Amino acid sequence: MYCGQHPKILELLPQIQEALTHLLGDQNDLTQDLASQGMSIVYELGDASMKEQLVHALVNTLSGAAKKKRAIKLMEDSEVFQEGTIGNNPTGGKLSTYKELCSLANEMGQPDLIYKFMDLANYQAAINSKRGAAFGFSKIAKQAGEALQPHLHTLIPRLVRYQYDPDKNIQITEEIVQKSIDVLVKVVESEGSALASTAMEALGHIGLHCLLPSINRNSSQGKMCFLALLIDVSKHLRKIWITTFRAMDDIKETVRNAGDSLCRAVSLLTVRLCDVSLTTSSDANETMNIVLPYLLSEGILSKVSSVQKASISLVMKLAKGAGPALKPHLSELVSCMLECLSSLEDQRLNYVEMHAGNAGIQTEKLESLRIAVAKDSPMWETLDICLKVVDKESLDLLVPRLAQMVKSAVGLNTRVGVASFITLLVQKVMVEIKPYAATLLRLLYSAVLEEKSSAAKRAFASSCAAVLKYASPSQAQKLIEDTTSLHLGEKNAQLSAAILIKSYLSNAADILSGYNAVVLPVITAFKDPGFFNIVFPMLYEVSNRSVICKTRNSSSLTASSSAEQDETEGVSVSLDKVLNCVASLITVAFLQDIINQRKNILEIILNSLSPEESWQIKLSSFLCIKELCYKFQNSDGNNTWPEETTYLVEELFHSTAPKVVDVIRLVKIAQVHTAASECLLELSKLYRDFPLVDRKGPKFSGELAELCESEKSEQAKAFLKQCMDILKDFEDATGLAMEMD
Repeated sequence: MYCGQHPKILELLPQIQEALTHLLGDQNDLTQDLASQGMSIVYELGDASMKEQLVHALVNTLSGAAKKKRAIKLMEDSEVFQEGTIGNNPTGGKLSTYKELCSLANEMGQPDLIYKFMDLANYQAAINSKRGAAFGFSKIAKQAGEALQPHLHTLIPRLVRYQYDPDKNIQITEEIVQKSIDVLVKVVESEGSALASTAMEALGHIGLHCLLPSINRNSSQGKMCFLALLIDVSKHLRKIWITTFRAMDDIKETVRNAGDSLCRAVSLLTVRLCDVSLTTSSDANETMNIVLPYLLSEGILSKVSSVQKASISLVMKLAKGAGPALKPHLSELVSCMLECLSSLEDQRLNYVEMHAGNAGIQTEKLESLRIAVAKDSPMWETLDICLKVVDKESLDLLVPRLAQMVKSAVGLNTRVGVASFITLLVQKVMVEIKPYAATLLRLLYSAVLEEKSSAAKRAFASSCAAVLKYASPSQAQKLIEDTTSLHLGEKNAQLSAAILIKSYLSNAADILSGYNAVVLPVITAFKDPGFFNIVFPMLYEVSNRSVICKTRNSSSLTASSSAEQDETEGVSVSLDKVLNCVASLITVAFLQDIINQRKNILEIILNSLSPEESWQIKLSSFLCIKELCYKFQNSDGNNTWPEETTYLVEELFHSTAPKVVDVIRLVKIAQVHTAASECLLELSKLYRDFPLVDRKGPKFSGELAELCESEKSEQAKAFLKQCMDILKDFEDATGLAMEMD
């Protein structure tokens, strides 16, 4: 300060500043501190034009703008790199001076390598210069705050980037950035609210994960100013989310981790801006219009799993707090969530369902499990939130989108989800669905007929019944008449008719009661006992052909040929269907008709339990046996039976039960063990409860005890234990009778 006003000093001020700026990048803390103080003194000494030049020079250094480089004369011992910066030479020597670098280049036979070393040195010098400029920025900002205002947009992002740079040589301390921002905030507050158009603009470009923590930790002024102007950042949210998702998909792990951290910070801000309890409705609507469409179109549909999960979680949180602000986006949000029920499902489940038969898994049970998992997902939780804000006005956009999805949606979970959502929607809006009833009834009715999945067919039938409650009389009459006419069609039409009528009875009984004259004959037709005498003989004939074909194939020397294998597979499928039809016929048949066909029924069952038949056929055989047991157990208290009935019950137990035990012993499939054990239990109950004159104990009690001991399926083991208790009663009763004799 003693010679500060000397003309020569004033003339050299730019060069002095540049030299001090270079020293600010020194590794020594004392050198940096002295250089920063020197920068402040240099600025005080300059006049207005000089101060402006110094500010521009400082800004150019920070922003990386091109500037005149100082010429430096290199000597042999001039240190280009600090020792250890670029490693050692092949012999273990140091690589720091100009002479050592030249020697290495010559030894490697690449003299031009020295230029690459110098490029590295220049790059390191540029880094040190920028770091130094940032280090001394707080000193200059105290005095040049007003002059720096036009450069806020550029300087704040630069400072924060240096603070968070992963390169330790580039990083500057948070304290430096904090001091600089504090000074700038004070200057701006004293001049007006320029921070709203400058600093906030910078926030939008660099991401809130950097600047927000810096302001919130120590700067009370910055914090208050930021909170007051927080809504202004909403216009940048789309850009911020684009940058965030790109970072989360970066090839570098550290960048992905930083992207995840940024995602959490921006998610909190986004939720706050869209929450109507914390933000005005107009501002929440504006933010939702910016963020939600991008999340639905890019975030949730992204191929990156972390982006998908973050987007779904955020959308659910937005839906919870958005309230009325969610209404303009209901149609897009609902359709996206419904589609995600299938698109975000583990695709391995589709593979399992395709091979469910070979794996011993019942397709219907697997479908029910998949649907249950989907309804416990965040997507379905979001759909529940959407239902709460639906009103009459939103139906104009929502119902046509749902109608389109009924026609075009793919995937089990999505189709069941569409049907279930329509049902819940009708229950929510009730009579307000009337204008759309005709369209929905037509589409849902067609969906029931075309749907192959039984779970989806039932779901669409329930939706159809829910809409039927609010249909006009003419619409209801046409739908019910169309439904009842289906029972005259093929198998799928009959099944659809049964499912629809059952849904009408459950969900729209008051509407259906006015059409009893049309509906009751159809219901009765499905339970016509006369079907048994017409259909069973045909089924018996098909079963005999199957057995004959099997016998020929087993005795043929060329049975292993592909053609005969195909034929055998076709027979297996046919016999499986035959047994299912027999079970259905037994359910509706008169007892006397069953007794008249007792020998043929037993023959079909025993043939299906032979060792060469597949386990799928044995499952169908167990179903027939259980239906037969139920038929005699539920006989309305009838204790007077024809003589042939005793033969049927005894033969059913003594001939069939041992074969069922053999299936448990030979087939190592849990599903088969469970079905066989349940079947054996029903046989034992029938044999115990039926009024027989002479009951003989079974010969497989010992084998059954061994199977029960080794059984791994808990459900099958429980059935087997009950069977053993019943058989023990037989043995005790038989022993007591022998003693009495």
